[in-house]
Amino acid sequence: MKDLANIRKFYQLKHVERAGPVGQRKESSAEHSWSSLILADYFLSIVSEKLDRMKVYELLMYHDVVEIECGDIPIHHVKERENKKKDEMIAAHVLKEHIPVLLKDKFIRLFEEFEAQETREAQFAKAIDAFDALVHFLDYKEYWKGWTEEMVRKFHGVKMNSFPEVKASFEETLAFCRENGYFNQ
Repeated sequence: MKDLANIRKFYQLKHVERAGPVGQRKESSAEHSWSSLILADYFLSIVSEKLDRMKVYELLMYHDVVEIECGDIPIHHVKERENKKKDEMIAAHVLKEHIPVLLKDKFIRLFEEFEAQETREAQFAKAIDAFDALVHFLDYKEYWKGWTEEMVRKFHGVKMNSFPEVKASFEETLAFCRENGYFNQ
């Protein structure tokens, strides 16, 4: 029963609010993780490169769990993000003391792999993480006020460059945004 009680720590991710809306409320980090998994499943089915599907899923499932301890900081809040890596690493080590023993090492290993960006799976998961935020905001055009294509490319685009199929969809999304007045509102 202790492990079951400890696994509930992960459930707290449902309460971490992100900047983007879902209807009349804020999106949770848990919802972002879920939609990232859906997006990854789609792109894993079309990318030409052979990636470890389960590894990608696990990286995305755990990538934002540290936000239970330190919250979410939107990508364009540059000043607030200055200590993000250090704060998240501290949060990861605090968090691991409150999760089931069977998952402690796995959680830390996956979190560190995602942050290090040294494996193709981690790089793919990072691209999906960034693209998911962009796809999410397509339903909320009013939140694009003040955003430019250059800003989107700066904050999201570089992560897509290593995966041609994701990059092509990113470019199609930017074209849609240009044609439909998302930028420079």
